[in-house]
Amino acid sequence: MNIIRIQGEAERRQGIYYEYDRDGVLLGEGGMGRIFQGFRVDELSGGFRVPVAIKEIHENIARDPQLIERAMREASIQIDHENLLRMYGFVASVEYDPMRGINIMRHYMVMERLVGVNLDQILNGTVKDRSGMFIPYAQELYDLYSYNRVEAIVRIMKGVMSGIMALHEKGFIHRDIDPSNVMITIDNKIKLIDFGVCKRVSNSMSHEKLLTQAGSFIGKVNYAAPELALGDVQHQDRRTDIYALGVLIYQLAVGRLPFVGTNQEVLAAHISKRMPVNDIPNRDLRRIVEKATQKKQEKRFASAAEFMVALEHISQTRQSVDDSKRMTANSSMNYDDNNSVVLWLVAVFGGLIFGLILNFITI
Repeated sequence: MNIIRIQGEAERRQGIYYEYDRDGVLLGEGGMGRIFQGFRVDELSGGFRVPVAIKEIHENIARDPQLIERAMREASIQIDHENLLRMYGFVASVEYDPMRGINIMRHYMVMERLVGVNLDQILNGTVKDRSGMFIPYAQELYDLYSYNRVEAIVRIMKGVMSGIMALHEKGFIHRDIDPSNVMITIDNKIKLIDFGVCKRVSNSMSHEKLLTQAGSFIGKVNYAAPELALGDVQHQDRRTDIYALGVLIYQLAVGRLPFVGTNQEVLAAHISKRMPVNDIPNRDLRRIVEKATQKKQEKRFASAAEFMVALEHISQTRQSVDDSKRMTANSSMNYDDNNSVVLWLVAVFGGLIFGLILNFITI
């Protein structure tokens, strides 16, 4: 074991620190760094430990001020909401490196530890996490998606939309919505994760240029709104996420993405080609996707709340249809039952009358 304890000035003031085993099993690894299982330890409450995930940022990344600025911004989006990944903070810690015999500065991002699978995995039938842990809610959603796709889409998207609404209310847009950034957890939650390219919509253009140069693309090409595809940072707003949500619904409804080809071809399609909404079997979903993915921002849903109302309408409509079907079935059953009673009474009284007639003849 190689237990590492990290504590910055902010943590010292709060009476907490974080620790993890650098020789332990990784939760994940990417371009920014390695993610370990760890704990948030509260010294003031007798060492109470909360499970967390700790991203140890690669040293080469730490040498780039722009990337460190981006990591600090991501860690600062600390919104406590059941449909968002909870970020705890960014820690810079001086540590002794025994291999080199020197002190070095390491940088960490600390976040909520999630146990689950992402939506991309569920679509491929995977309902166990990388350690083999079975995720019951993932199985439930996969089964629902298999036999009632519209209801599954509405349930999943309501969770994602709820997280987006909370993010937007705090003044951020996500800009990286796709199935790999939607987690279905062991505690039955749908969580939006990865705030690495989030943008504060109230930021001035000059500050935004530090993090995203105008004319450069950021995010996922398959879900890129035209203003994102063009690198038009100034005009990226909440409706940029609305577009990506519309593409996600298309993918869930149809089983594939709307445009294929090279990155450049897909970006060009998002800029100039109409979304092929006629591929969507359900009429209500078709209308929602068509509105969400309009090329002109002002023609899309004005907010995630308006988008949510449209989704709620689908739920209510489907519930009304189901209720009507049940009422019709019940009425049919009652009609059949009443007919049976009438026939039984006719048979009984008919038998009695026939018996009296026979009696009379005999006399």
